Amino acid sequence: MQLEQKKLAAFDEIKKFTTLTESQIKGLEDYVVLLLQENDNFNFIGKSTIENLWERHILDSAQLLRFIENKNLKFADFGTGAGFPGLVLSILGLREMHLVEKSFRKSDFLRRAKLLSQNRVFVHQSKLEELAAQEFDCITSRALAPLDQLLIHSKKFLKKDGFCLFLKGKNLKSEIELAKKSFQFDYDLHPSLTSQESNIIKISNISNSN
Repeated sequence: MQLEQKKLAAFDEIKKFTTLTESQIKGLEDYVVLLLQENDNFNFIGKSTIENLWERHILDSAQLLRFIENKNLKFADFGTGAGFPGLVLSILGLREMHLVEKSFRKSDFLRRAKLLSQNRVFVHQSKLEELAAQEFDCITSRALAPLDQLLIHSKKFLKKDGFCLFLKGKNLKSEIELAKKSFQFDYDLHPSLTSQESNIIKISNISNSN
């Protein structure tokens, strides 16, 4: 019952920044059921986070929609894991999402889970270093790598006028300072809805430092 209440609370929060259709609600519910079924075998999410799954994983992913004005762009989620934030964002309306995940087991799960989205989802089982050359309007990532490493890969795949949305934790300030030694970039910081220690960083105009 507690999980049901937390689910409804998460939906109430999501509705504050985007519309939620019945099919999207069902898509998220079915995704969580599938995730929990598979988690016993593969430990896609930490068992300590299951009780707060709807806030910790679903709302945490969905909140990026606050900074996406056009859902018709071409999106990529680097190191998507079990689908956070990329698959959640796809279920919630992003028209084209490319999920990049090096793990075979997670990629196999994503190929099944993507059927719960009504939008176009492409699963790339690949390391970022080996991903085929292509360009995206927006790149997302959550808990994958330090900011300087994310920028190395994002710069290669981001369109000239594109932007990145990264969910980052309490070390972000030092990560920004380190990244600025190698890159120039514009950025905005926004507090996370799910953690007082976390922020969303929106980045554009990435170039190498001279």
